[in-house]
Amino acid sequence: MRRAASSPTCCPVQTRPPERKRTIFMGQPVYRPAGRCQLPMRSYHRRPPNTEKQAMALSIGFIGAGNINRMHMKNAQALGLTLAAAADVNLAAAEECCKQFGIAKAHDDWKKLLEDKSIHAVVIGTPNKFHAEQAIAALQAGKHVFLEKPMAMNVGESDAIIAAMKKAKKLVQMGMVNRFRSSAQTLKHFIDAGRCGKIYSGQTFWYRRRGIPGFGGWFTTKSLSGGGALIDIGVHMLDLALYLMGFPRPVAVSGQTYNTWDSLDGYNYISMWGKPTPGGRKDVDDYALAIIRFESGTTLQLNVSWALNVEFMQPELGLRLMGDKGGVALQGLEEPYVYTEDAGHLVDVKPYFRKNDPGLDELKHFVECIEQKRQPMPSAEQGRTVQLLLDSIYKSSAEKREIKLD
Repeated sequence: MRRAASSPTCCPVQTRPPERKRTIFMGQPVYRPAGRCQLPMRSYHRRPPNTEKQAMALSIGFIGAGNINRMHMKNAQALGLTLAAAADVNLAAAEECCKQFGIAKAHDDWKKLLEDKSIHAVVIGTPNKFHAEQAIAALQAGKHVFLEKPMAMNVGESDAIIAAMKKAKKLVQMGMVNRFRSSAQTLKHFIDAGRCGKIYSGQTFWYRRRGIPGFGGWFTTKSLSGGGALIDIGVHMLDLALYLMGFPRPVAVSGQTYNTWDSLDGYNYISMWGKPTPGGRKDVDDYALAIIRFESGTTLQLNVSWALNVEFMQPELGLRLMGDKGGVALQGLEEPYVYTEDAGHLVDVKPYFRKNDPGLDELKHFVECIEQKRQPMPSAEQGRTVQLLLDSIYKSSAEKREIKLD
Protein backbone atom coordinates (compact mmCIF):
# COMPACT_ATOMS: atom_id res chain seq x y z
CA MET A 1 0.00 0.00 0.00
CA ARG A 2 1.54 3.27 -1.01
CA ARG A 3 1.64 6.16 1.38
CA ALA A 4 -0.39 9.30 0.81
CA ALA A 5 1.92 12.26 1.33
CA SER A 6 -0.48 13.97 3.71
CA SER A 7 -1.13 10.89 5.83
CA PRO A 8 2.24 9.38 6.82
CA THR A 9 2.42 5.86 8.17
CA CYS A 10 5.02 3.81 9.95
CA CYS A 11 4.73 0.53 8.12
CA PRO A 12 6.49 -0.97 5.07
CA VAL A 13 4.52 -1.82 1.95
CA GLN A 14 4.46 -5.06 0.03
CA THR A 15 2.44 -5.58 -3.14
CA ARG A 16 1.76 -8.29 -5.68
CA PRO A 17 -0.33 -8.23 -8.85
CA PRO A 18 -3.93 -9.37 -8.30
CA GLU A 19 -5.00 -12.63 -9.92
CA ARG A 20 -8.13 -12.83 -12.07
CA LYS A 21 -10.00 -15.65 -13.73
CA ARG A 22 -11.73 -15.24 -17.10
CA THR A 23 -14.99 -17.11 -17.59
CA ILE A 24 -17.75 -16.94 -20.18
CA PHE A 25 -21.27 -16.07 -19.08
CA MET A 26 -24.00 -15.94 -21.76
CA GLY A 27 -21.38 -15.53 -24.46
CA GLN A 28 -19.59 -12.64 -22.75
CA PRO A 29 -16.24 -12.62 -20.91
CA VAL A 30 -16.55 -12.07 -17.18
CA TYR A 31 -13.60 -11.41 -14.87
CA ARG A 32 -13.62 -12.27 -11.20
CA PRO A 33 -11.05 -12.62 -8.41
CA ALA A 34 -9.21 -15.94 -8.46
CA GLY A 35 -10.37 -17.73 -5.32
CA ARG A 36 -10.21 -15.85 -2.07
CA CYS A 37 -8.07 -12.91 -3.13
CA GLN A 38 -5.91 -12.04 -0.11
CA LEU A 39 -4.84 -8.44 -0.56
CA PRO A 40 -1.51 -7.20 0.75
CA MET A 41 -1.98 -5.45 4.05
CA ARG A 42 0.20 -3.32 6.26
CA SER A 43 2.59 -5.24 8.46
CA TYR A 44 0.46 -4.86 11.60
CA HIS A 45 -2.27 -6.91 9.91
CA ARG A 46 -0.19 -9.84 8.76
CA ARG A 47 -0.24 -11.83 12.01
CA PRO A 48 -3.22 -12.80 14.16
CA PRO A 49 -3.22 -9.95 16.68
CA ASN A 50 -3.93 -11.69 19.97
CA THR A 51 -1.70 -14.76 19.77
CA GLU A 52 1.40 -13.30 21.39
CA LYS A 53 2.43 -10.45 23.64
CA GLN A 54 4.95 -7.96 22.37
CA ALA A 55 8.12 -7.48 24.37
CA MET A 56 7.59 -3.77 24.90
CA ALA A 57 9.01 -1.92 27.89
CA LEU A 58 6.76 1.11 27.52
CA SER A 59 5.01 2.21 30.72
CA ILE A 60 1.55 3.64 30.15
CA GLY A 61 -1.09 5.42 32.22
CA PHE A 62 -4.80 5.86 31.60
CA ILE A 63 -6.77 9.03 32.27
CA GLY A 64 -10.40 7.96 32.46
CA ALA A 65 -11.84 4.59 33.49
CA GLY A 66 -14.86 4.45 31.20
CA ASN A 67 -15.74 2.02 28.42
CA ILE A 68 -13.33 3.34 25.80
CA ASN A 69 -10.29 3.28 28.08
CA ARG A 70 -11.16 -0.19 29.30
CA MET A 71 -10.80 -1.34 25.70
CA HIS A 72 -7.39 0.35 25.55
CA MET A 73 -6.39 -1.24 28.87
CA LYS A 74 -7.26 -4.66 27.53
CA ASN A 75 -5.20 -4.04 24.40
CA ALA A 76 -2.24 -2.65 26.37
CA GLN A 77 -2.33 -5.78 28.51
CA ALA A 78 -2.35 -7.96 25.37
CA LEU A 79 0.69 -6.10 24.04
CA GLY A 80 2.63 -6.73 27.23
CA LEU A 81 2.96 -3.07 28.16
CA THR A 82 3.51 -1.92 31.73
CA LEU A 83 0.14 -0.65 32.93
CA ALA A 84 1.35 1.82 35.53
CA ALA A 85 -1.73 3.74 36.67
CA ALA A 86 -5.37 4.59 36.05
CA ALA A 87 -7.05 7.84 37.10
CA ASP A 88 -10.72 8.71 37.30
CA VAL A 89 -12.82 11.08 39.40
CA ASN A 90 -14.68 7.92 40.37
CA LEU A 91 -11.92 6.20 42.35
CA ALA A 92 -13.93 2.98 42.57
CA ALA A 93 -13.99 2.77 38.76
CA ALA A 94 -10.21 3.26 38.60
CA GLU A 95 -9.69 0.61 41.29
CA GLU A 96 -11.94 -1.80 39.42
CA CYS A 97 -9.81 -1.31 36.30
CA CYS A 98 -6.65 -1.93 38.30
CA LYS A 99 -8.03 -5.22 39.54
CA GLN A 100 -9.33 -6.31 36.14
CA PHE A 101 -6.29 -5.39 34.04
CA GLY A 102 -3.42 -5.65 36.52
CA ILE A 103 -2.78 -1.91 36.73
CA ALA A 104 -0.39 -0.89 39.50
CA LYS A 105 -2.01 2.26 40.92
CA ALA A 106 -5.39 3.98 41.05
CA HIS A 107 -5.87 7.75 41.42
CA ASP A 108 -8.89 9.99 41.78
CA ASP A 109 -6.86 12.91 40.39
CA TRP A 110 -5.32 12.64 36.91
CA LYS A 111 -2.66 15.22 37.83
CA LYS A 112 -1.20 12.76 40.35
CA LEU A 113 -0.80 10.24 37.54
CA LEU A 114 1.21 12.76 35.52
CA GLU A 115 3.63 13.21 38.44
CA ASP A 116 4.81 9.62 37.97
CA LYS A 117 8.09 9.99 36.05
CA SER A 118 8.17 6.28 35.19
CA ILE A 119 5.17 6.68 32.88
CA HIS A 120 6.18 7.25 29.24
CA ALA A 121 2.75 7.78 27.68
CA VAL A 122 -0.89 8.33 28.59
CA VAL A 123 -4.16 7.35 26.99
CA ILE A 124 -6.85 10.01 27.43
CA GLY A 125 -10.43 8.74 27.29
CA THR A 126 -12.50 11.35 29.15
CA PRO A 127 -15.41 13.66 28.23
CA ASN A 128 -14.43 15.99 25.39
CA LYS A 129 -14.36 19.06 27.63
CA PHE A 130 -11.21 17.80 29.36
CA HIS A 131 -9.22 16.64 26.32
CA ALA A 132 -7.21 19.82 25.75
CA GLU A 133 -6.37 20.48 29.40
CA GLN A 134 -5.29 16.91 30.04
CA ALA A 135 -3.36 16.49 26.78
CA ILE A 136 -1.44 19.74 27.27
CA ALA A 137 -0.61 18.89 30.89
CA ALA A 138 0.57 15.41 29.87
CA LEU A 139 2.84 16.83 27.18
CA GLN A 140 4.25 19.37 29.61
CA ALA A 141 4.95 16.49 31.99
CA GLY A 142 7.00 14.79 29.26
CA LYS A 143 4.46 12.14 28.25
CA HIS A 144 3.47 10.98 24.79
CA VAL A 145 -0.31 11.21 24.29
CA PHE A 146 -2.89 8.92 22.73
CA LEU A 147 -5.97 11.14 22.58
CA GLU A 148 -9.43 9.77 21.92
CA LYS A 149 -11.63 11.53 19.39
CA PRO A 150 -12.61 14.30 19.02
CA MET A 151 -9.37 16.21 19.50
CA ALA A 152 -10.95 18.95 21.61
CA MET A 153 -14.00 21.18 22.00
CA ASN A 154 -12.88 23.53 19.21
CA VAL A 155 -10.01 24.24 16.84
CA GLY A 156 -8.48 26.81 19.20
CA GLU A 157 -7.93 24.08 21.78
CA SER A 158 -6.53 21.84 19.03
CA ASP A 159 -3.98 24.51 18.17
CA ALA A 160 -2.95 24.71 21.82
CA ILE A 161 -2.39 20.94 21.93
CA ILE A 162 -0.22 21.07 18.80
CA ALA A 163 1.82 23.94 20.21
CA ALA A 164 2.42 21.99 23.44
CA MET A 165 3.33 18.88 21.43
CA LYS A 166 5.95 20.73 19.40
CA LYS A 167 7.42 22.40 22.48
CA ALA A 168 7.64 19.10 24.37
CA LYS A 169 8.92 17.19 21.31
CA LYS A 170 6.53 14.35 22.10
CA LEU A 171 4.03 12.43 19.97
CA VAL A 172 0.26 12.84 19.84
CA GLN A 173 -1.84 10.19 18.11
CA MET A 174 -5.55 10.68 17.60
CA GLY A 175 -7.87 7.79 18.43
CA MET A 176 -9.56 7.09 15.08
CA VAL A 177 -9.86 3.33 15.20
CA ASN A 178 -11.69 2.78 11.90
CA ARG A 179 -8.60 3.67 9.87
CA PHE A 180 -6.96 0.55 11.25
CA ARG A 181 -9.62 -1.87 10.07
CA SER A 182 -8.42 -4.29 7.40
CA SER A 183 -11.45 -3.31 5.34
CA ALA A 184 -10.39 0.35 5.29
CA GLN A 185 -6.78 -0.56 4.55
CA THR A 186 -7.99 -2.68 1.62
CA LEU A 187 -9.75 0.31 0.08
CA LYS A 188 -6.71 2.50 0.77
CA HIS A 189 -4.59 0.01 -1.18
CA PHE A 190 -6.87 0.21 -4.22
CA ILE A 191 -7.05 4.02 -4.10
CA ASP A 192 -3.30 4.52 -3.67
CA ALA A 193 -2.66 2.06 -6.50
CA GLY A 194 -4.56 4.43 -8.81
CA ARG A 195 -7.57 2.18 -9.39
CA CYS A 196 -10.00 5.06 -8.85
CA GLY A 197 -8.04 7.73 -10.70
CA LYS A 198 -8.85 11.21 -9.44
CA ILE A 199 -11.49 11.12 -6.72
CA TYR A 200 -13.89 13.97 -7.36
CA SER A 201 -16.77 13.26 -4.98
CA GLY A 202 -17.60 11.30 -1.86
CA GLN A 203 -20.53 10.46 0.40
CA THR A 204 -20.42 9.19 3.96
CA PHE A 205 -23.18 8.47 6.45
CA TRP A 206 -24.05 6.95 9.81
CA TYR A 207 -27.79 6.66 10.44
CA ARG A 208 -28.95 5.47 13.84
CA ARG A 209 -32.70 5.25 14.27
CA ARG A 210 -32.50 5.18 18.05
CA GLY A 211 -28.93 5.08 19.29
CA ILE A 212 -28.29 7.95 21.68
CA PRO A 213 -25.37 7.25 24.05
CA GLY A 214 -26.24 7.88 27.68
CA PHE A 215 -29.38 9.95 27.05
CA GLY A 216 -29.25 12.91 29.46
CA GLY A 217 -25.59 12.29 30.42
CA TRP A 218 -22.41 14.03 29.32
CA PHE A 219 -22.79 12.94 25.68
CA THR A 220 -25.96 15.02 25.38
CA THR A 221 -24.66 17.97 27.43
CA LYS A 222 -23.01 20.55 25.18
CA SER A 223 -20.81 22.06 27.90
CA LEU A 224 -19.14 18.66 28.35
CA SER A 225 -19.26 17.19 24.85
CA GLY A 226 -19.13 20.19 22.51
CA GLY A 227 -21.84 18.66 20.34
CA GLY A 228 -23.96 15.62 19.64
CA ALA A 229 -24.13 13.10 16.81
CA LEU A 230 -21.82 15.18 14.61
CA ILE A 231 -18.94 15.34 17.08
CA ASP A 232 -19.53 11.79 18.38
CA ILE A 233 -19.96 9.63 15.26
CA GLY A 234 -19.62 12.20 12.47
CA VAL A 235 -15.99 12.63 13.50
CA HIS A 236 -15.35 8.95 12.63
CA MET A 237 -16.85 9.22 9.16
CA LEU A 238 -15.09 12.49 8.37
CA ASP A 239 -11.70 11.14 9.40
CA LEU A 240 -12.12 7.88 7.49
CA ALA A 241 -13.25 9.61 4.30
CA LEU A 242 -10.46 12.19 4.47
CA TYR A 243 -7.87 9.48 5.14
CA LEU A 244 -8.96 7.45 2.12
CA MET A 245 -9.00 10.61 -0.03
CA GLY A 246 -5.46 11.55 1.01
CA PHE A 247 -6.50 14.43 3.29
CA PRO A 248 -7.23 17.12 0.67
CA ARG A 249 -7.31 20.71 1.94
CA PRO A 250 -10.88 21.88 2.72
CA VAL A 251 -11.83 25.37 1.55
CA ALA A 252 -15.57 25.70 2.27
CA VAL A 253 -18.26 24.07 4.41
CA SER A 254 -22.03 24.30 4.37
CA GLY A 255 -23.95 22.41 7.03
CA GLN A 256 -27.07 22.10 9.11
CA THR A 257 -27.69 20.49 12.48
CA TYR A 258 -31.00 19.58 14.15
CA ASN A 259 -32.08 19.20 17.75
CA THR A 260 -35.42 17.35 18.01
CA TRP A 261 -35.16 16.22 21.62
CA ASP A 262 -38.57 17.57 22.67
CA SER A 263 -40.23 14.89 20.55
CA LEU A 264 -38.04 12.10 21.95
CA ASP A 265 -38.62 12.33 25.71
CA GLY A 266 -40.52 9.06 25.81
CA TYR A 267 -38.91 7.22 22.93
CA ASN A 268 -38.15 3.53 23.00
CA TYR A 269 -34.50 2.87 23.87
CA ILE A 270 -33.68 0.63 20.93
CA SER A 271 -29.94 0.37 20.12
CA MET A 272 -29.30 2.34 23.29
CA TRP A 273 -26.03 2.10 25.15
CA GLY A 274 -25.19 3.85 28.36
CA LYS A 275 -27.74 4.44 31.11
CA PRO A 276 -30.14 7.37 30.64
CA THR A 277 -30.03 10.21 33.17
CA PRO A 278 -33.59 11.37 33.94
CA GLY A 279 -33.75 15.14 33.99
CA GLY A 280 -30.31 15.47 32.41
CA ARG A 281 -29.41 18.00 29.73
CA LYS A 282 -30.06 17.38 26.05
CA ASP A 283 -28.87 20.51 24.26
CA VAL A 284 -26.88 18.97 21.39
CA ASP A 285 -27.63 17.86 17.83
CA ASP A 286 -29.20 14.51 17.06
CA TYR A 287 -28.85 14.91 13.26
CA ALA A 288 -26.35 16.75 11.08
CA LEU A 289 -25.59 17.04 7.38
CA ALA A 290 -22.92 18.90 5.46
CA ILE A 291 -21.21 19.36 2.13
CA ILE A 292 -17.49 20.09 2.14
CA ARG A 293 -15.55 21.53 -0.80
CA PHE A 294 -11.80 21.00 -1.19
CA GLU A 295 -9.08 22.96 -2.94
CA SER A 296 -8.85 20.28 -5.64
CA GLY A 297 -12.54 20.69 -6.51
CA THR A 298 -13.49 17.46 -4.76
CA THR A 299 -16.65 17.44 -2.64
CA LEU A 300 -17.73 15.32 0.31
CA GLN A 301 -21.28 14.89 1.65
CA LEU A 302 -21.87 13.89 5.28
CA ASN A 303 -25.04 12.70 7.03
CA VAL A 304 -25.06 11.43 10.63
CA SER A 305 -27.74 10.83 13.23
CA TRP A 306 -28.34 9.43 16.68
CA ALA A 307 -32.12 9.34 16.36
CA LEU A 308 -33.60 9.65 12.88
CA ASN A 309 -37.05 8.48 11.82
CA VAL A 310 -35.97 6.16 9.02
CA GLU A 311 -36.07 2.41 8.52
CA PHE A 312 -33.59 0.34 10.50
CA MET A 313 -30.71 0.35 8.05
CA GLN A 314 -28.36 -2.60 7.80
CA PRO A 315 -25.64 -1.59 7.68
CA GLU A 316 -26.32 1.74 9.34
CA LEU A 317 -23.09 3.36 8.19
CA GLY A 318 -20.85 3.50 5.15
CA LEU A 319 -19.13 5.60 2.54
CA ARG A 320 -18.64 5.92 -1.21
CA LEU A 321 -15.80 7.61 -3.07
CA MET A 322 -16.13 8.22 -6.80
CA GLY A 323 -13.19 8.73 -9.15
CA ASP A 324 -12.79 9.22 -12.90
CA LYS A 325 -11.46 5.66 -13.33
CA GLY A 326 -13.38 3.80 -10.64
CA GLY A 327 -15.00 3.99 -7.24
CA VAL A 328 -14.91 2.34 -3.84
CA ALA A 329 -17.46 1.77 -1.11
CA LEU A 330 -17.51 0.56 2.47
CA GLN A 331 -20.78 -1.00 3.58
CA GLY A 332 -20.80 -1.13 7.34
CA LEU A 333 -17.32 -1.47 8.76
CA GLU A 334 -16.22 -4.76 7.21
CA GLU A 335 -17.45 -4.92 3.60
CA PRO A 336 -15.30 -3.06 1.05
CA TYR A 337 -16.20 -2.90 -2.64
CA VAL A 338 -14.42 -1.62 -5.73
CA TYR A 339 -16.28 -0.51 -8.87
CA THR A 340 -14.24 -0.31 -12.06
CA GLU A 341 -13.96 -1.35 -15.72
CA ASP A 342 -12.00 -4.23 -17.22
CA ALA A 343 -11.74 -5.48 -20.79
CA GLY A 344 -14.54 -3.17 -21.83
CA HIS A 345 -16.91 -4.30 -19.11
CA LEU A 346 -18.14 -2.87 -15.82
CA VAL A 347 -16.72 -4.91 -12.94
CA ASP A 348 -17.71 -5.01 -9.26
CA VAL A 349 -14.93 -6.37 -7.03
CA LYS A 350 -15.54 -7.70 -3.53
CA PRO A 351 -12.09 -8.10 -1.97
CA TYR A 352 -11.34 -10.75 0.62
CA PHE A 353 -8.98 -9.96 3.47
CA ARG A 354 -7.85 -11.13 6.87
CA LYS A 355 -9.89 -9.40 9.57
CA ASN A 356 -7.97 -7.81 12.40
CA ASP A 357 -8.49 -6.25 15.81
CA PRO A 358 -8.32 -2.55 14.88
CA GLY A 359 -8.15 -1.32 18.46
CA LEU A 360 -5.16 -3.52 19.18
CA ASP A 361 -3.39 -2.50 15.98
CA GLU A 362 -4.13 1.16 16.70
CA LEU A 363 -2.40 1.00 20.08
CA LYS A 364 0.45 -1.11 18.72
CA HIS A 365 1.04 1.55 16.06
CA PHE A 366 1.22 4.23 18.77
CA VAL A 367 3.80 2.24 20.73
CA GLU A 368 5.91 1.50 17.65
CA CYS A 369 5.95 5.15 16.65
CA ILE A 370 7.16 6.14 20.13
CA GLU A 371 9.90 3.52 20.13
CA GLN A 372 11.01 4.27 16.57
CA LYS A 373 10.47 8.05 16.82
CA ARG A 374 8.18 8.20 13.82
CA GLN A 375 5.09 10.23 13.03
CA PRO A 376 1.89 8.44 14.04
CA MET A 377 -1.35 8.32 12.16
CA PRO A 378 -3.72 9.97 12.62
CA SER A 379 -1.44 12.87 13.43
CA ALA A 380 -2.40 15.79 15.64
CA GLU A 381 -2.45 17.99 12.53
CA GLN A 382 -5.00 15.70 10.89
CA GLY A 383 -7.02 15.75 14.10
CA ARG A 384 -7.02 19.55 13.85
CA THR A 385 -8.33 19.41 10.26
CA VAL A 386 -11.24 17.21 11.36
CA GLN A 387 -11.89 19.54 14.31
CA LEU A 388 -11.93 22.54 11.95
CA LEU A 389 -14.59 20.84 9.84
CA LEU A 390 -16.71 20.03 12.89
CA ASP A 391 -16.49 23.63 14.08
CA SER A 392 -17.34 24.93 10.62
CA ILE A 393 -20.42 22.72 10.23
CA TYR A 394 -21.77 23.99 13.55
CA LYS A 395 -20.95 27.58 12.57
CA SER A 396 -22.59 27.20 9.15
CA SER A 397 -25.75 25.87 10.77
CA ALA A 398 -25.87 28.65 13.36
CA GLU A 399 -25.22 31.45 10.84
CA LYS A 400 -27.17 29.85 7.96
CA ARG A 401 -24.40 30.39 5.42
CA GLU A 402 -21.41 28.71 3.82
CA ILE A 403 -18.19 29.04 5.81
CA LYS A 404 -14.98 29.81 3.90
CA LEU A 405 -11.82 28.28 5.35
CA ASP A 406 -8.35 29.87 5.27
